[in-house]
Amino acid sequence: MIDRKEGLISYFCYFSVFLFSYRLIDEEKLNKVSSSIALVSLIVSIYGILQHYSLDIFPRNSSMRNYEGVTYTFFDNPNFFGSYLVLVMLITIPFYLNSKNKIFQFIYFISLCLSFVALIFSNTRSGYLGVLIGLVFLTFTVVIRRKHLWKKWIILAFTFIFLLFLINTSEQGYYANRINSVFKDSYRLATNQGSGHEGSSRLFIWENSLPLVKEYFWVGSGPDSFEFVFPNNKKNIAFMNNSIVDKAHNEYLQIAITLGVPALLTYLCFLYLILRRAFQAVQLTEGKEKVIFYGLIATIIGYLVQAFFNISTVPVAPIFWSILGITLAKSTIVINNAKCKNGEVGKVEIINQTA
Repeated sequence: MIDRKEGLISYFCYFSVFLFSYRLIDEEKLNKVSSSIALVSLIVSIYGILQHYSLDIFPRNSSMRNYEGVTYTFFDNPNFFGSYLVLVMLITIPFYLNSKNKIFQFIYFISLCLSFVALIFSNTRSGYLGVLIGLVFLTFTVVIRRKHLWKKWIILAFTFIFLLFLINTSEQGYYANRINSVFKDSYRLATNQGSGHEGSSRLFIWENSLPLVKEYFWVGSGPDSFEFVFPNNKKNIAFMNNSIVDKAHNEYLQIAITLGVPALLTYLCFLYLILRRAFQAVQLTEGKEKVIFYGLIATIIGYLVQAFFNISTVPVAPIFWSILGITLAKSTIVINNAKCKNGEVGKVEIINQTA
């Protein structure tokens, strides 16, 4: 697809990025790469905030010119910008919590605040949910067990609340209504009062997409071919306000239809193995390294949550695959080091027993 560009070559590139991050990045540079992602987000977030007030540095492309007041920066779509912000916010937090250098601590704090404002302006509810789940996860796994981090966490939380209140007030309560719409849509669905337009018509798209899973069960319809197999008839186009549906608005459903259910199961197993290895590694670490691991896990979980309402996209996916590679690399190093250490201890015990 001209606008999506997520064909077979793109998937090959994603996996290449993963392998590069997993096998070829030096151990000492793994954290530097992660922190660099956080620092670069400063520039992207500032541009997103400027774009909200129509202070574009670069001209808007033809398909996005009518998105007034909604930011998408370099990602062509507010939803994709939101998925990027989920990644950069959650991967920045552990560095903010670990930092003892006042200058770097301030930079990470400003980066988080700017990313949070940009996330609000992106108007992306899936992004809101992904960040929320990640923050809750970090609260219970990292912060609540470490009293020395409470002050930093409270300052960050109150700053987020203050920024949200300030922006919502200046926008006449728009963002509070936007967040509240999540609960309203959920209530309509739970009480069987849905019209199909809930979640920006995601329910309608999912209902019409599910039959395609059976039809293209084994090998899918082909990478990036969703628009050609979705029933874009006159009735459906009219329901979508004369828009053609070219994505499933659910990454897992998109994979099942375009690549097949076996491919989806393979992908889910791949993610499970990485997360399982990360949880194994986190039990073998202490101090700052443990916080970094929980941050990487939170970043992956946050992305997977927002992906339920979004799809993979070329500007964002390489960052996610790189984070997967970094997580697996760090986990493998920790686990292998622990095995070597246990092996050496075992040899010493055998020698002592023999003596």
